[in-house]
Amino acid sequence: MTRMLARLLKCVIILALVSLVLLHFAPQFFNIRRKHIPTEAFQQAIKQKLKYLNGRNGPESSDLASPTQTKVANKSIRLNYNAHVFYYAWYGTPSIDGQWEHWNHRYLENWDKNDKRVFPKGQHRPPEDIGANFYPQLGPYSSRNISVIEQHFEWVREANIGVVAVSWYPPGLADENGPQSDRMIPILLDAANKYKIKICLHIEPYQDRSAVSLRRHLQYVHTNYASHPAYYKMKVGRRKLPLFYLYDSYQVAPEEWSRLFSRKGDLTVRNTELDAVFIGLLVELKHRADIKAAKFDGYYTYFAANGFTYGSTWKNWKSLADYAIKNSLLFIPSVGPGYVDTRVRPWNARNARERRNGLYYETSWRTALATTARIISITSFNEWHEGTQIEPTVPYTFGRYTYISYYPKQPNFYLELTRNFTLHPNIYGES
Repeated sequence: MTRMLARLLKCVIILALVSLVLLHFAPQFFNIRRKHIPTEAFQQAIKQKLKYLNGRNGPESSDLASPTQTKVANKSIRLNYNAHVFYYAWYGTPSIDGQWEHWNHRYLENWDKNDKRVFPKGQHRPPEDIGANFYPQLGPYSSRNISVIEQHFEWVREANIGVVAVSWYPPGLADENGPQSDRMIPILLDAANKYKIKICLHIEPYQDRSAVSLRRHLQYVHTNYASHPAYYKMKVGRRKLPLFYLYDSYQVAPEEWSRLFSRKGDLTVRNTELDAVFIGLLVELKHRADIKAAKFDGYYTYFAANGFTYGSTWKNWKSLADYAIKNSLLFIPSVGPGYVDTRVRPWNARNARERRNGLYYETSWRTALATTARIISITSFNEWHEGTQIEPTVPYTFGRYTYISYYPKQPNFYLELTRNFTLHPNIYGES
């Protein structure tokens, strides 16, 4: 009898120890699972958080940061100012902006007029139905929300990215779906300065863009932003100059641009207070010569879909880098985690590029690092319409539609993957 009681007591002790272990690890395990499985309860929790977050617009709501983020604001990190990420501050919500902006993006008409397939028309209806194939961890947010901006810059810093290239239209101008972007620049500069991040401008092809109008707008930028400590300037010889990306630069003839960028041009900015590093967009092979003739300082490739254009095709990057060296130009390849835009262009599935759990992004980075490029750009931090974002996502379902997510990876997976490459010695260091 005594022996049986001893065995029973031993079993009880073992069961108690096992229970303690399970109680310790189970909450962590189930918490991880809840982050990824879009149960009704989890989705409702997200909705409540987003309602609260987007209903407030001040520093007092900064405590709503995601529990999955890595707190890096107080860590001693030397950011990589040779890593640039394209950023879009054109999103709006009714609670802050008075209406939905960009999340309600309309379905675009098919480029191919001979394609007789029938596709959706009209606009998306946020907050559940948004113009993106992924669903943001922050939900459909306002770009003016200070809490959102600070969370974005914490994430940018977590990825060790030093420069944020903001999509920009001059004062009074904007794209068809969003607010005027220039009003965001002072806000973004002040926020970036807290994190030692720098801001440069990604100039969009605004109405009547020309050498004359751009010179006028460069003067505006210089007057209003050049003295801000977060305004990006790179070392060029003994000087430090701002850098501008010019999207769709090929829409303006090289002869027109040379009026501005050539030292002999009648509108030249060279060796004036408006001088800068001007980077044109290379889409086709012939754009190499056009960019050289226009007297740009270099070219970038932007698009995240390998094979979509000559410039975005990875196998062409070495020759583009070689051409740049021979002609004293900067080559800035644009890496991206993937591409999908069928919630905006439903007929464009052929240009989608699957992420493959990060393998696509890794290959893009490794190809860029194998060239002589000293600066690498990332498409993008938050271009949600084209599915190129590295911003965290969550699984989400509404009706019969289920958004793509990073599952089984964590929401911040692409931030961590980016950090692995921004620390690479080929580009790590202040430009």
